[in-house]
Formats: sequence, C-alpha cells, structure tokens
Amino acid sequence: MQINGKTILHGIMGNPVSHSLSPSMHNSAFQALDLNCVYVPSL
Repeated sequence: MQINGKTILHGIMGNPVSHSLSPSMHNSAFQALDLNCVYVPSL
C-alpha cells in the first residue's frame, strides 16, 4: 500500500505507547480489508 493524499490517518497518543500492539493489529486489518488507512503511534 502506498500512503498518499487520500490516506486516512489513525493513531494512538500517550506516554509510553511503544508497547502498544494497536498499530500492527490495525494496519493488518486495514490491509486485509483493502482500506487506504494507516495507524501510527505518537512519538
């Protein structure tokens, strides 16, 4: 999947979030459903 101007951004904010499995779970689901979305943790 290519991120572009139509990609919908989802995320998680908090401190710490490095342990969160949410990005990998959500991105796998987005890919399986062929959705133009990406889930990222805050830095």
